[in-house]
Amino acid sequence: MSGRKCMLTGKKANNGRTVSFSHIRNKTLQQVNLQYKYIYWPEQKRYVRLRISTNALKTLNKLGLEEMAKRAGLDLMSLSYKDADPERKQWLKENGAEPAGKDKRAPKGPKPLYIPKWKEAKLAKMSADAASAEKARFAAANNMVVA
Repeated sequence: MSGRKCMLTGKKANNGRTVSFSHIRNKTLQQVNLQYKYIYWPEQKRYVRLRISTNALKTLNKLGLEEMAKRAGLDLMSLSYKDADPERKQWLKENGAEPAGKDKRAPKGPKPLYIPKWKEAKLAKMSADAASAEKARFAAANNMVVA
């Protein structure tokens, strides 16, 4: 599904107009109230992530998820989900098949040494021994490796 459209009802934006006091008309879009929701799918014992209108939420309680998805021509198995079946969670833990979530923000180790231009100018004025000592101190302070 692309764009701002309800996955179950197909609702999308409505063309409207704003009319000012002087009766000047401007085109606007009246957007649908779409929400990302994890809806429980009892047949598969999982929560399925849907982008649906608030109106569709009310209809879900009346018709059920499978019936609405069938009417919309939506394949629920292809959507992202969270398992809700405790037996499946236990099986995944026992067999080591549970994906390990990586922390994308975790530090990946020391970086190669990068010295800014202003620092290089100061190092050029120092003696060789003092410059190498300053490079080592700068690298240690900024989690870098001297090559």
